[in-house]
Amino acid sequence: MGTLNLETQNLLHLVSGDNQRAFDSFYHLYYSQVFRFAYFLLKDTNACQEVVSNVFFSVWKSRKSLAEIQNIETYLYVVTRNEASRYQREESARKTVSLDQSPLQIEKTDMENPEEEMIGQEVEELINRIVENLPEKCRLIFLMNRIEGLKNKEIAERLSLSESTVRVQMKIAIEKIVEQMRIYYPHLSLVWLLTFFLR
Repeated sequence: MGTLNLETQNLLHLVSGDNQRAFDSFYHLYYSQVFRFAYFLLKDTNACQEVVSNVFFSVWKSRKSLAEIQNIETYLYVVTRNEASRYQREESARKTVSLDQSPLQIEKTDMENPEEEMIGQEVEELINRIVENLPEKCRLIFLMNRIEGLKNKEIAERLSLSESTVRVQMKIAIEKIVEQMRIYYPHLSLVWLLTFFLR
């Protein structure tokens, strides 16, 4: 079961070469299996959906090494286990955050000086240029979320996709955008960039 057949080997080679369509095929091929792994570890459907999205996002980020994998099932199980563990740690941390800390965090994100406003405008223009070069599906999903303000579920319904597919594509889009933005704004913190996306 763990030995890769020729078709799977070819698929992994294509994904490792940044082939978006091949990644979509990989996603649909292994989604159910990854979901079963996640459910075995978490026993929570909602948590599994988030973890599965993170698993495929992690696979995409590590795609260059996919061609070297000999046992894809074992690889996916290990990635799923790691993402499930991280999800549990983050959930535990969220539950232990003191309510007294929340207002302070909100104040910090709401306070914006003129320099930050100017950078925000420049970043917006840069994002528009970068978005134009995103893969078609990533670009469409990102714009529907960013411009139309649609939720993942609404985007999934409009495009006849699963919510997990939408989440993965959104994460890929943000990864690509942040990667390009860091070239022009190397001193901006990742936290600032992600905060910009979450506004």
